[in-house]
Amino acid sequence: MSVAKFLLCVGICLILSGWAQAQQSTPEEKRPDAFFSGTVIESTPQRISVSRRISGRQEKRTFRVTPETKIEGKLQAKVRVTVQYSTQEDGSSTATRIVVHSAAPKK
Repeated sequence: MSVAKFLLCVGICLILSGWAQAQQSTPEEKRPDAFFSGTVIESTPQRISVSRRISGRQEKRTFRVTPETKIEGKLQAKVRVTVQYSTQEDGSSTATRIVVHSAAPKK
């Protein structure tokens, strides 16, 4: 076997192995959205902070609000909301949808 044929075979193997690896890599999977319900503590056009109490423990989360965030209802402090959000690679949370719950009518 000549050196040229050997180098040709090695080159073809390298190309095929690179192609096979490219076929195996899948696009980054989108993480499923999560939900957080509670009372609005603070709301600005860029972010919203929501607090809730579970089993006697206070929990507070802050979400980034973008132009793509859908807001259903009038957003203001001290209203109950459910935030649908996605977690970014840097660990921050971006609100994709905010639903404002109307207060139950008082009897």
